Amino acid sequence: MNRKMILAGAAGVMLVAAGTAAFIYGSNAGSTAGAAEGGDQARQGPPPATVAIASAEQRRLAPRSETPGSVVSLRDSLVAAATSGKIEWVEEVGAEVEEGDVITRIEQADAKLTYDNSVAEVRRLRARANYLESYYKRFVSLGEDAGESEASIDEMRSNRDEALQALAQAEVTLRRSQINLERTEVKAPFAGRVVSQQTQIGEFANPGTQVIRLVDTRRLEVTARAPANLARNISAGDTITVTNGAEKLAATLRAIVPVGDERSRMLELRFELPKTTWYIGSAVRVSLPAAAPKSVTAVPRDALVLRANRISVFVIGEDKMAKRIDVELGPAEGDYIEVIGDVQPGDDVVIRGGERLRDGQPVTISTLNGAASV
Repeated sequence: MNRKMILAGAAGVMLVAAGTAAFIYGSNAGSTAGAAEGGDQARQGPPPATVAIASAEQRRLAPRSETPGSVVSLRDSLVAAATSGKIEWVEEVGAEVEEGDVITRIEQADAKLTYDNSVAEVRRLRARANYLESYYKRFVSLGEDAGESEASIDEMRSNRDEALQALAQAEVTLRRSQINLERTEVKAPFAGRVVSQQTQIGEFANPGTQVIRLVDTRRLEVTARAPANLARNISAGDTITVTNGAEKLAATLRAIVPVGDERSRMLELRFELPKTTWYIGSAVRVSLPAAAPKSVTAVPRDALVLRANRISVFVIGEDKMAKRIDVELGPAEGDYIEVIGDVQPGDDVVIRGGERLRDGQPVTISTLNGAASV
């Protein structure tokens, strides 16, 4: 009995030893296979990276210099009364008006009486002139049968002519009184916003009394000052970038005022703004060329890869491999900047996905904004 138990125990030990050996062999085989696979991947290099590309271009760029400016209105008027009278109504501050809209009303009583009196005077003088004209023609038509001397005929003609001149003067007075009556309604000379009331209801206005400040908020300009060495690099009609905070607009240079300030030696520049919501009085920055533009190789700003000690771009060749090229930067304009290095116009440069790209890494070209980037 004891002998059978000993034999059974020995058989169990042998089975356990055989299982352990099989496990150790399998583990070693798996490790060897994994190491071989990792080595193959290392020899193949990193997997392709997905990037978007754009072409380097030949552009005419110039170094830029910024100067401060302000948004102003093309028309800013203190509208005045052109006749006398008591103010009856003034348009509210902030109201938007069109050209020809009434912005102030002056009492019409005196102007209306003067107009009515002029109308009556014209009618009286016209009736007298018509009578004298008919009287004169009657005697002239009778000739010698009229029995009047030449002196009498001349006197009739003189009376008629005098009456006609008096009528003409009365008609001038009538037109003047009509204009004064119309001027009791002060009208907007242009479309804009009422900025302030210069007079109030109940005050008496004389010709020249300022009643409202009206500003054209639709036609805006930028005024800036620049030294002559900057102003000589631009001319009327040039397009200049104007920045208001994070917003940028392309403004057209309307005029260079060729009279420098005696103290600052600065010239005034005027730029026309396109339709915008910028406020009048906003402080802006105007980007002016500091030198004459020259032809350079330029890439989109997004192509630049910035590191602590280098600036690079990745150029994609026909083999779809990324090549890192260190560059120096030149002037910029808009979204493009000059790069100085081994980059040529027409080269495809990475503009998306270059942050983790390695030199010599294969790439896959993606699309940008729904359009092919190649």
